[in-house]
Amino acid sequence: MAMDGIRINPHLGLLEALEAAQLMDRRLTVTANNLANVDTPGYKADSIAFIEILMKKIGPKYKKIYKESQFFIKREQGVLEYTGNPLHFAIVGEGFFKVQTPNGVAYTRAGNFTLDRERRLVTPEGYPVLANGTPVVVDPGMTREGYITMENSKLQVSPEGILSIDMTEIGRLDVVTFDDYSKIRKLGQNLYVSDGAQEIRAENYEIKQGYIEKSNVNPIREMVNLIEIQRTFEAIQRSIRSLDEETERLITTTQR
Repeated sequence: MAMDGIRINPHLGLLEALEAAQLMDRRLTVTANNLANVDTPGYKADSIAFIEILMKKIGPKYKKIYKESQFFIKREQGVLEYTGNPLHFAIVGEGFFKVQTPNGVAYTRAGNFTLDRERRLVTPEGYPVLANGTPVVVDPGMTREGYITMENSKLQVSPEGILSIDMTEIGRLDVVTFDDYSKIRKLGQNLYVSDGAQEIRAENYEIKQGYIEKSNVNPIREMVNLIEIQRTFEAIQRSIRSLDEETERLITTTQR
């Protein structure tokens, strides 16, 4: 009794190789962006994972497994760097600073703040930092000649984030966390926004004045990722060339 031959889709291998190349391209984008932000205060590295999903049907008979990418934000604490600037705050532990943008509230771990012309405490991009839901305004008479240093500043921040000028409390920094970090996404400019996550006042944190939190990107790990990506791309290219040669051979054989 004759046995039915195995039916092979000659294009399946090429499709798999192209899919792998697309996934590596996404991984390359993530790695390159991490390396570009090695020196960005408060930056949290991105990570990407791939999961396999079974599609119900391709055509009338065939099924196929495809890979889907998922992005994650690495939340590990960055190293603290002393700057001596009393307008620099670092969060040790959980939480984000709240800032006001033209499009609503956003969140950041970067505490390299400064003062704008209205003497408001702002991010480098000019977004006001919030305390008790309102922008923090620093009295222009609190320092000598308007220049703020750790020596002449009367602005103090407690570990709990309570702001005071000359021992008079003026507010408490809004430091918050979320119930579901998978619903937090990066907005750009070192900011985050919520896509449905519930905001919660942070509890397990400490504010360090005169410090900034550095990026948590591990440059050695990211360079190793680049090498792995390059080698994978080279392997994919070899596979595609081999598949092209095999397809051409099958076509030639069929035509005889």
